[in-house]
Amino acid sequence: MLLFVLDPLPQRWLVALGLGLSCCSSNDPDDSATSASVTSSSTTATVTNSNQAAASSTGSPGPASGAGAATNTSSSANTTDGAANPDGGTGDTSAGSSTTGTVTATTGAGGSGGNGASPTPSDEHAGSVEVSVHDDVNTILVVTWEQLVAADGTWLEFSFEGSDVMRSPNVAGTLGSHREVVLGVPGDTTVSISVVSQIGDELFATTPVEGTTDSVPASMPVPTVMDYDPERASPERFLLGAVEDSADNVANNLNSYLQYQAWLYIIDRQGRVVWYYSDPSRNAASGFPRVARDGKYLIVEQSRVGPQGRLLKMSLDREYFEAMDLPIADAFDVTDDGSILYDEGYSGELHELSADGEDRVLWHCGTELDLRPNCYTNTVNYNPFEDSILMSFPDSGAVVEIDRESGEMIGYYGNQDGAWDFAPPLENPPEQWGFGFQHFPNISPTGTLMVSSHMPGYEDFEQTPTANQHAFLEFAIDRENQTLTELWRYTEGPEWPRARGMAMRLENGNTLANYGTGGVIREITPDKDTVFYVKFDIPSGNDAYNKLVGHNFFVADLYALNGAPE
Repeated sequence: MLLFVLDPLPQRWLVALGLGLSCCSSNDPDDSATSASVTSSSTTATVTNSNQAAASSTGSPGPASGAGAATNTSSSANTTDGAANPDGGTGDTSAGSSTTGTVTATTGAGGSGGNGASPTPSDEHAGSVEVSVHDDVNTILVVTWEQLVAADGTWLEFSFEGSDVMRSPNVAGTLGSHREVVLGVPGDTTVSISVVSQIGDELFATTPVEGTTDSVPASMPVPTVMDYDPERASPERFLLGAVEDSADNVANNLNSYLQYQAWLYIIDRQGRVVWYYSDPSRNAASGFPRVARDGKYLIVEQSRVGPQGRLLKMSLDREYFEAMDLPIADAFDVTDDGSILYDEGYSGELHELSADGEDRVLWHCGTELDLRPNCYTNTVNYNPFEDSILMSFPDSGAVVEIDRESGEMIGYYGNQDGAWDFAPPLENPPEQWGFGFQHFPNISPTGTLMVSSHMPGYEDFEQTPTANQHAFLEFAIDRENQTLTELWRYTEGPEWPRARGMAMRLENGNTLANYGTGGVIREITPDKDTVFYVKFDIPSGNDAYNKLVGHNFFVADLYALNGAPE
């Protein structure tokens, strides 16, 4: 499965989810990094391998406890774009909604200091600029330089054809060696880069040098953007997600899903891959990337490789990387204080592993409920508003909400005896609501329940794919009367998720949704128009079964994912 990040996504749920993932170098010659080409009219610029560019570079990823050397600018909170405007204009994301844990960037001088004036060309403040392609991520450029004159702040300004000027975080301009990465650039793209130094209100920029990213690995699935309406889509520039490189004939063997290579990815609004990760050495399932709540990094699971799964935590440039063995089944989430919530095995046993290593059982399906046919859960989602956890049991059509502190069940939704009632549907069909192999229940910013589900009458896992018989749903939760009342549904999409699928409400009122095995991602307006439409297609022509997509979320600032635990 691939994990990707796309350009637009405004939502608090995105940030609420933590995602960590580790990458390892591939032996595939198509996956190897090559040197960047660099030109300069006056500044001395040499090309080196990124693990030789500066003492602070660690080369290939491995377990680490920090974000890199002190001069590494990746962990700075004062971030700016690092993202190209997909329309080629100057755009300013500061006008868009921010999300919890996401830094909204600007394209102007704000965030970098200075008085708004253009930098004065100068090679006296910074020099020996070197550019190389990252060892493990072909779409990242590594830039090193010597700070010749102490400055209040220093950062990179960079651009490529069709983009506006982007900036890395502003860090202290101490004398000596510095390292920073260029993020948000597609493969095979030439980038113009300057080092900017701020002294008081004055800005000084080195003569631009050029570096070229390498190609995205040939083995990686890449999406097609079928439609995009920038006026009505959310303002975020990137989409992060996971995707499996499902075989072309997967429709003839549906049980082969979750057995192919998984990838993490970030794409821009044009569908161009700007970041990726894959671990062919394990060939594990990875479908739930999360953004950490206690820092600036990603977390992702590696599961379905025997009884011992693991979690990967990583920054985009892998200066921070950590692998943690954990008996995780399918799903996990993270809390604001760094705890990990996960289901052990396939027993429906909910655990919390605290940041200091204490593991406790919060709740157990087999003890608390008599679910039929089993206690398999496909979702663990943390609700920061109620400090609760939602778990989804697809085979029994049940969703539970557990109080994190007490371990008590505070909500019981779905088809089982004893579950809360459904109010009559907004329209018929269906005559009565129920869940059908539902996935990814979560609580919206306004406290409503969002869920992806087969429609009543089409609940069975082996159901023949049927257009318009899957729904992305929103229910009001009446906790006093223990009732769910339908507020919104989307059944217009012809796609069919045999498994997985998700729907999350964004801050601008749109809904980010995907169809799991259907391979389609949509951003949907309240009036049910699709304003961003992405497809991971399989050439066989069977649109019911495509590349399996995992959890998605939008990202405004890639540098906000390039740090470490705080």
